[in-house]
Amino acid sequence: MKPVMQYSDFREFLRDFYQERKPYGFSFREFSKLAGYSSPVFLKLVIEGKANLSERGTERVANATGLVGADVEYFRILVAMNQSKNAEEKKLLFKE
Repeated sequence: MKPVMQYSDFREFLRDFYQERKPYGFSFREFSKLAGYSSPVFLKLVIEGKANLSERGTERVANATGLVGADVEYFRILVAMNQSKNAEEKKLLFKE
């Protein structure tokens, strides 16, 4: 799997994270539980673009994927950029 800083879409990063572990019995239920969600399919919905992450959720998911330091900050920016509905804000976040 590529490092998070090589992604421009956090959903793609999460999909790759999940797919890499799936052959070893990793499930969306387990992934959601690791991130502190009671819904076993919430992260599946996020990956599919049917749900978004809150700021708190972003932190929980970053922790569940094992991101630390600069990778966490990059993930935060990716989430904000990908979920922003404002084109100007997206441009500013992309520059970051």
